Amino acid sequence: MRRTIKFLLLAAMFAGVAVSDSTSFTIHVAGDSTVQTYKDNVYPQTGWGQVIGYFFDGARVKVNNAALGGRSSRTFIEEGRLDEIMKVAQKGDYLFVQFGHNDRDYSKAARYVEPSEFPGYIQKFVDAGVKKGVNVILVSPMNLNGSRNVFSTGNNNYDARGMMQTVAKNNKIPFVDLNMKSYNTYNTTYKNIPDYVTRYLYKKLEKGEYPNFPDGVNDGTTHFQEMGSMGHAQMICEELEENLKSNTNLSAEAKAALTTLVSAIKPRYTIKVQTNLSNYNGLITQTQYFPAGSPMTLRVTPNGQTFEKWVDDDCNELSTKQIYYGFKTKARNITYTAMFKGGSACQKIEHGEEGESGDGPNSSSSGGPQSSSSIDQKLCFDGVADTVWRSPIDMSRPELGDGTTDSNHEGFTGQGFFNLENSAYSTATYNVTSDQSASNARMMVRYAFDGSSNRDMKITVDNGTYDVAFPPTGSWTKWDTVYVEDVWLDALDFKVKLASTTSDGGPNIDMIAFDIKGVYRTGCKPAKVMNDPDTSIIRIAPVRSFNVRPAAGKPFNALGREVPASELRRNFPAVKTFRN
Repeated sequence: MRRTIKFLLLAAMFAGVAVSDSTSFTIHVAGDSTVQTYKDNVYPQTGWGQVIGYFFDGARVKVNNAALGGRSSRTFIEEGRLDEIMKVAQKGDYLFVQFGHNDRDYSKAARYVEPSEFPGYIQKFVDAGVKKGVNVILVSPMNLNGSRNVFSTGNNNYDARGMMQTVAKNNKIPFVDLNMKSYNTYNTTYKNIPDYVTRYLYKKLEKGEYPNFPDGVNDGTTHFQEMGSMGHAQMICEELEENLKSNTNLSAEAKAALTTLVSAIKPRYTIKVQTNLSNYNGLITQTQYFPAGSPMTLRVTPNGQTFEKWVDDDCNELSTKQIYYGFKTKARNITYTAMFKGGSACQKIEHGEEGESGDGPNSSSSGGPQSSSSIDQKLCFDGVADTVWRSPIDMSRPELGDGTTDSNHEGFTGQGFFNLENSAYSTATYNVTSDQSASNARMMVRYAFDGSSNRDMKITVDNGTYDVAFPPTGSWTKWDTVYVEDVWLDALDFKVKLASTTSDGGPNIDMIAFDIKGVYRTGCKPAKVMNDPDTSIIRIAPVRSFNVRPAAGKPFNALGREVPASELRRNFPAVKTFRN
């Protein structure tokens, strides 16, 4: 009998609950970008809440992943996201809570939580669960490479782990120490494998490795690839089992609920990965312990050796690519071998028969608003963006706004411009999607108005708010540009909101653009970019003026209307901004 099944049986006997318990429930997940569900077009970026369902019996367990990037424990609650969870949660469900990464980011006041206040916000999740009869599991934030480390003795000490552990003790509920578990794994298990964690678990991708990131991406300290998040989900299950076995602080109710939860964890199998070389010195996927049906990636980065193919333990060829992903694990222990030129011939490895079939996570939520195709396609960018401003967005018609869509002043770029009401309370809100994450994106806003004083605005991008000064342009037909620096974006759907701060209202808003690609109105498609190898667009000589308006009814197309960055910055210096 497998070790895992033995342990589950002992745990159930210990708690007095049968292992055949057929109770059905939903696991609700609250957290940040390391937890949230991502769209296919940013694969392999993945959060652990996206894959935790693979580790539970799909016939009994659903997963509602409500985690969202950029949120702290405070902002998650203030935005009403905890309330939304409790509206759909049922008595006997579970709430997994992981926060700390954004809470400790004092450079961004919009999300920062004072250490003295952090336990109080975590307690609010516990209280909400108690009120609804939902079982709360506190999960300390995983250890991150670099300066955002929240390990209690780590860089820029913010002891999220210790504070969450104290809240769990005070409430006699389970504490999943993902922080210490991941710290030990990264610094002990993988200690002698340089670059393995950064290259194979975090999202540091080289050029050409994944189609969604043809130019690569250097995100090797914060966000995770699928295999990194699968590893975290595995650690969470191990910690849940350990809590049931040795956490003597649990209340009787918490222990009974944890027993039911653990009984729904699926058996896990050993997935061994090896090469046919006796002296291989490159990187290779390490041995994993996953349930049947889990997503798996086989990967090698040779150091001078010539890779030929991947084979299974029956010597069947699987792939000739160094990164082989998108397949599901089998319901048995299995060995995969990376075959190299000059190595030994493939030898079949004896193995057992297939056991239970695997199933994917049964998710009732994808962790955020979904893209809709209801937007008027005329508002979508239908040209070729230049390499300075890769993501132009027409702002003429917001999803919600105080004002009118007008076209009575020359020089706008798309279907018109949005004329905000003359009020200190006028706003315009737009649904926007980003296909990638960035901590220091640059955003421009193209506007016009006649007057003698500024029409300053607050601009919110996702959950970051910026104070932006809009000087007069001198005419309603003279369009100028201001900039917002260091914009934080996560790969998700979010809202861009413009809010007036003066009684004159805001300026006429023509368009915005981001200097990273893959940001667009929700329901549209990302803009094609000149000289982008992913879209095979050749460079076209740009028109050096904004003052060209397309014929009425034509699709939005700002091609060539952006002057070079050096000229823009000389004529319109960057606006000083700060986060609220």
